[in-house]
Amino acid sequence: VTARRRDETLQDVPLTVNAVTSEQINDLNIRKFEDLQGVVAGLTLQEDSIAANASVRGVRFDTFASGNNPTVEFYLNDAPMSSLSAMQAMFDIGQVEVLRGPQGTLRGRASPSGAITITSQRPVLDDFGGYVDTTLTDIGGKNVRAAVNVPIVEDMLAVRVAGFWEENEQNQAENAFTGDKSEYEGDGYRISVGFEPTDTIAINAMYQMIEPQRSLWFPVESA
Repeated sequence: VTARRRDETLQDVPLTVNAVTSEQINDLNIRKFEDLQGVVAGLTLQEDSIAANASVRGVRFDTFASGNNPTVEFYLNDAPMSSLSAMQAMFDIGQVEVLRGPQGTLRGRASPSGAITITSQRPVLDDFGGYVDTTLTDIGGKNVRAAVNVPIVEDMLAVRVAGFWEENEQNQAENAFTGDKSEYEGDGYRISVGFEPTDTIAINAMYQMIEPQRSLWFPVESA
């Protein structure tokens, strides 16, 4: 794990950390970040187009009342990010770590109840490869994830490109007057560059773009 910003075994870390590996994510076919709450006990995630929220051990905050001062901080490759951005998509993830309890400013921000760190898959310097992964449902859901890894200079420079496209009917609610239905369509990509000129220098750069589009109706009565 990398809870203290360096690679070490979970047994050596004096913190309570729950790690979800890429193998677990693939085996459980986790497509939404919100679904991680089914893997990590005590973690609650609420995906929302305006006020995404998270809580650890029941401690949370009101997004609308608290502004941008969450009790749980999110990080992507050690860079701080908002909960809204973190929950937009899950693709080509290397590992997710949930750090429980108060966290200091090791990564730049303090958080009173915990932190969630997301690590994307890094370029492999000596291996060309890739994958395409598709999931379809019987209620109109479609999800495609793909990635390709290309070494430019063996054992020194490599590029990895990953992306996703998803379409679903959200909560399947329909406007009784117009007939419009809830729907979601999103896509995005990530470009990562790995450069290791020497045994003691490693540079990893990443650019990510995600574009979600939602139309959501909330049912007020149902049977």
